Amino acid sequence: MRKNPDNTAWRVFFRVVERGSLTLAAEDLALEPSSVSRQLTALEHRLNTQLLNRSTRKVSLTPAGTRAYEQMRPLLEEMDALLASLDQGTPELSGRLRVSAPVALGERHVSIWLAGFQRQHPAVVLDLVLSDRALDLMAEGIDVALRVGHLRASSLVARPLGQLSHGLYASPDYLRVHGAPLQPADLGEHRALVYSWMTEQNPSQLLLSQAGEVAKVELKASFLLNSLGAIHSALLAGAGLHAGPDWLLVPSARRGELVKLLPDWQLPALPVHLVRLHSRFVPQRISALCDWLEQCWQQLEDLR
Repeated sequence: MRKNPDNTAWRVFFRVVERGSLTLAAEDLALEPSSVSRQLTALEHRLNTQLLNRSTRKVSLTPAGTRAYEQMRPLLEEMDALLASLDQGTPELSGRLRVSAPVALGERHVSIWLAGFQRQHPAVVLDLVLSDRALDLMAEGIDVALRVGHLRASSLVARPLGQLSHGLYASPDYLRVHGAPLQPADLGEHRALVYSWMTEQNPSQLLLSQAGEVAKVELKASFLLNSLGAIHSALLAGAGLHAGPDWLLVPSARRGELVKLLPDWQLPALPVHLVRLHSRFVPQRISALCDWLEQCWQQLEDLR
C-alpha cells in the first residue's frame, strides 16, 4: 500500500494522543521516545501551532490539538483506505476500527455482529473494547460506541437504534423460600440484586406502570454488583430478585431457570444509540460499520 511520508508525523501524533504518553506511543511504533518528540515538535513548527501540552508524566491536547485530532485522523485513515483500494484494484474497506460496547451485550451479540462485518470486509482490523462505563471516545481512540441509556448532552453524533425492555426476575428456588411478590409494594420485602453502575436513577429505586397507574418502589439492596453477567449468575443461584434487561434474562426464563415477576407491570425501557466523535468527514468504514450494526440490531428480535 502506498503511503505519503509527509503523514508520518500525524500518525505519531494520533498514537501519542490515544496512548496518553510519548513513551507508550514510542513502544507501539517501535521508535525511540526522542524520535517521537522530535517528530511532534517538527509538526507543531510546520503548523506554527502547539498541539500538545507535555509534562514528564503525561500529555494533553490543546484546543488546536483537539480540533486536529478530530478532523485529521479520519481524513488520513480514509486516505489510507483509498490508497489500499487503488493498490488492490478494488474499493475494499480497510483500516482499523475501535468499537466500544457494554460488557454483557458485547459478549453476547456485538462480538458476533463484528465477526459478520469482518467476514464481508476482511481487510478491516477490529478492536472491541468492552466496558460498562461510558468511555471517553477521544481519550480511548474509540471510533464507534454502542451506548445503553439516556445520553448526556455532548458534541457526540448519535444514531438511535431502539430500546431495551426490562423486567423483574427471580429463580424458582428463591421464590420457593421467599414467596413471589403479588404487587409492587411487596418488592420492598425481598432481597434484591442491584446493578451498581446504573446511572439512570437511584439503582435501588424502581418505577413500574400499569394502565396509567404508576408505582415507585424502593428495593432492599442486599447484593450490589457491577457486572450484568455476574448478576445473571447470582440470580440463577437464588440470591434475590432483579430488574434487568429482557434480552439477557428471557432465555433463562424460557428454560425455566428464572421466573418473570409482576408480568402485568412495565419497567421503563432504555434507549440504545451508536455514538461517534463529531467530524465533517466520516471514513467509509465507520459509516459502513454503523449501517451494519443497525441492520444486526433490527434483525435480532429479543433486543427490540
